[in-house]
Amino acid sequence: MKLPPGTTGFNPRSGHQADLGAFTAVCHHAARAIDATVTSVTPAGVTPNFHTVDIAHAQHHIAVLQHIALPLIAFASTRASGDVTVTFVDHRDLADAITNLTDAQVLTVEQLRTPLSQVDLSALDPSEHVQINCWKPITVGELLFNFWD
Repeated sequence: MKLPPGTTGFNPRSGHQADLGAFTAVCHHAARAIDATVTSVTPAGVTPNFHTVDIAHAQHHIAVLQHIALPLIAFASTRASGDVTVTFVDHRDLADAITNLTDAQVLTVEQLRTPLSQVDLSALDPSEHVQINCWKPITVGELLFNFWD
């Protein structure tokens, strides 16, 4: 797997910021498709580098994460306020509903747990390598969806 420039969320390519409104609309449509409800929306900021839409489905609560600079989506357990730990989860029905509505790639837990030692980081710019050396992520998920400042 070769990761593209902007992977860290630092120095995103011009014009390639994820649109919170479009992402929220996709999540609302996908939630309705699986008989779920959007419960909250949190925009990306300086930290984290991803938008979050929380969805309630049956007895489960799922956080849908949209990378700020790349068309990548992941699912995680919802976090308590102030918690910077991301626990990735899979949700096949929600993934299918989202992929029917957008070209963004929904990443699986297996992909997100891939060790960085097994991916090609050569396309990242030097400032991104500085951030990687500083924060020392171990997996693709830790690199893509982070709280670095």
